[in-house]
Amino acid sequence: MANAVSGVAVNEECVKAFQELRAERAHRFVVYKLDDDLQQVVVDKVGGVESKFDDLTAALPADDCRYAVYDLEFIADDSVGDTPRSKIFFISWSPETADIKSKMVYASSNEGFKQELEGVQYDVQATDPSELTLEILKDHAT
Repeated sequence: MANAVSGVAVNEECVKAFQELRAERAHRFVVYKLDDDLQQVVVDKVGGVESKFDDLTAALPADDCRYAVYDLEFIADDSVGDTPRSKIFFISWSPETADIKSKMVYASSNEGFKQELEGVQYDVQATDPSELTLEILKDHAT
């Protein structure tokens, strides 16, 4: 389906990989990118369930934009004691050094793409590694 604002389509593999992460817990993260023609969102990298947050941040280029989803598992201290929890984050990565056209297309496609991924619980935007840390995600989730 093409995004009405940007005209960017979403490859069906993007939704499939997200559903595998959300429903089947087959992945820890999925990184998405626009194809070379900036016409379609495609899967860039997939991190297996054993992957760590550092693996996700290493998969994000220093000089180009990306979207990502990350399944954060943590222990919540609630009324029944320590309870395992999981929250899914949508990450918009747009580093300062990225090409201006790329930043504009990613920004205009952001909401339309996110709507294709039903089940995302939190949205994080980052332009610098200091804005995308495990502590920041945990702060949002708890």
